[in-house]
Amino acid sequence: MKFSMDRNTLSDALVNASKASSSRSPIPALEGVLINLKEGVITVTGYDLEMGIKCKVSPTTAEEEGEIVVNAKIFGEMIRKMPAGAVDISTDKSGNITLRSGSVVFNVVGVSGDQYPNIPELRNDITFYIDEHILKSMIRQTFHAIATTDIKPVHMGSKFHIEDNVLSVVSVDGVRMAKRVEPVEYNDIDFVVPSKTLGELMRMLSDESNDKKVAICIDRNQICFSKDDYMIISRLLEGNFIDYDRIMNFEEKSTAIVKASEFAQSLDRTLLLNTERYKCPVICTFDNDNLDIEIKTSLGKMSDNFAIKYGGEKLEIAFNAKYMIDALRNSECDEVKLQFTGPLSPIRIKPLDGESFVGIVLPVRNK
Repeated sequence: MKFSMDRNTLSDALVNASKASSSRSPIPALEGVLINLKEGVITVTGYDLEMGIKCKVSPTTAEEEGEIVVNAKIFGEMIRKMPAGAVDISTDKSGNITLRSGSVVFNVVGVSGDQYPNIPELRNDITFYIDEHILKSMIRQTFHAIATTDIKPVHMGSKFHIEDNVLSVVSVDGVRMAKRVEPVEYNDIDFVVPSKTLGELMRMLSDESNDKKVAICIDRNQICFSKDDYMIISRLLEGNFIDYDRIMNFEEKSTAIVKASEFAQSLDRTLLLNTERYKCPVICTFDNDNLDIEIKTSLGKMSDNFAIKYGGEKLEIAFNAKYMIDALRNSECDEVKLQFTGPLSPIRIKPLDGESFVGIVLPVRNK
């Protein structure tokens, strides 16, 4: 293999692909990334048997096709620290790699590409498309509620559910939920994507509104997200996801309208007195268009109050402040509705108009 290409372009591809390489693996090749040159295109691949990332880039010159596996961290650092400009890379039949840029030359040992496991090839039987910035927003607004423990592994990802041309992305972790919906041109399918895959996907996607689409392809227990020359392939999580609609769709008895940032900032102050990793609850009292906030810990106590819009009987409710802050900030709204049925029933967080986002925070007993 022999080619030349811009240092920064190759470095970016190596950094992105290496996020899917294994830190430790019984298959040594999986601790590296595969560099493949074929038909004038370089494909850099990282794969840990659960998730794979492929980045395609164009070399400045391509003289000889081939493939080689390189140590993801060391090779990436070598490329990054090369002088700016083009880097010449070549391999010999023994798997030795030569990197050259100006007066700098590295000679390192690689591994034959034959030892690198094949990433699953997906059929395109089930494929739909969604705007890049919308998909990123849907993942971002629900990511905080994904479970981080494996009590029920299927909840360590977000559920994608399409029905009647509406896509719902839902995350749950036992004490909170988040749901975001958007229209798509597809119908009747659901699957659960691991949080690691979603985290890498968010880094791949842009926040800017544009006309770019992400293709989502599902084949058996695998999924592929592809955009431009970047592709993420991942296993899907299996198991019975919680019946979130049953929990989210309750008949509220009272509603408060609050400024999301003001409420979040006040709750954030309560965390300064919390020495138990947010386990000490904050107590909120809703009454007569007024919200009182109070917390008592071993360090001391704090109180705050401000005007809101509230209709209903006086309600005192306690909850984890961190969970409510996450829901408020990820609503991405200036004002939200908080809906209640009682002091020990779920709290629903929604925009003032529509239901594009729904958050659920479970209260705790006020001891």
